[in-house]
Amino acid sequence: MNLYYVGSALNVSTLYMIAGTGAALSLKTGEYNLGGEGQIYLGGFLSAVILNQLCNLPGIIALPFSFLAAFIVSGLLTLLSAFLKQYKNADFLFTTYIASAAVIPFIDGLISGPFRSKTENLLATSFISQNFRLPVLLKPSSFNISVIPAIGLCIFFFYILYHTAFGRKLCIFGISNTFAKYAGYNRKKITYSSAFISGGLHGLCGAVAIAGTYYTCHLGFYSGMGWNAFSAALIATANPILLIPSSLFMGFVTTYSTKYSLYHNFGFDMSSIIQAVILFIISFPILKKGDTANDI
Repeated sequence: MNLYYVGSALNVSTLYMIAGTGAALSLKTGEYNLGGEGQIYLGGFLSAVILNQLCNLPGIIALPFSFLAAFIVSGLLTLLSAFLKQYKNADFLFTTYIASAAVIPFIDGLISGPFRSKTENLLATSFISQNFRLPVLLKPSSFNISVIPAIGLCIFFFYILYHTAFGRKLCIFGISNTFAKYAGYNRKKITYSSAFISGGLHGLCGAVAIAGTYYTCHLGFYSGMGWNAFSAALIATANPILLIPSSLFMGFVTTYSTKYSLYHNFGFDMSSIIQAVILFIISFPILKKGDTANDI
């Protein structure tokens, strides 16, 4: 088995775990965060710009700062959708998707214009310093040490959801908003916090992708990442622990379907077709469960 493709599959699985945790958290509240692609792109772009500006600082300072900034800004983007839902009764699903669709061409313009690298021919920002690149675990692939905190993140949010008072309230809120209302839960706090963390984790995924995989923010690096992470969250039924094997499944499916298409000279994107089929199949039980919960 080719070590490059194994490492590549493990690497994208790591990214799916991070973004998938954000998607799972949103699903637990009964909402669908469909803006993952834009949030990942925003986090990755911001991280790349910050790391290029802080090139003289040690990695132990610059990397956490860029990750935190990516988390906060992407979280604020998603928080806007939560605000519109609370005060304008706007559908969270549509507003997250529309916000993502709006931010992507905006970032494309920044990368093609003022933030484009002056020394490279790519439509991308400048490459980050070697000091900021995450150590690789399985060469020649980009599989790196981010897998350790990614698994830890899944375990942490599993504990938060199922072993804390806030987590139990969040899960109950997702099952029945009406019950949460009459139980006296602070529904605004749950809505805002879950939306902010969901978007923030997608942004963090983008920042990790820059520091561990691409080393620059190029046009379209996010492509498919948000939807695959969302699919992994659906397969895991929004359970952060089950997200680990489901992310591995999605990672290997997407990587090896791309390999197969490349080796057999297919004229279409076989990986996207497989992703669409998986998402189509798994959406039915989730929608049925959600409809039942809303009827209670």
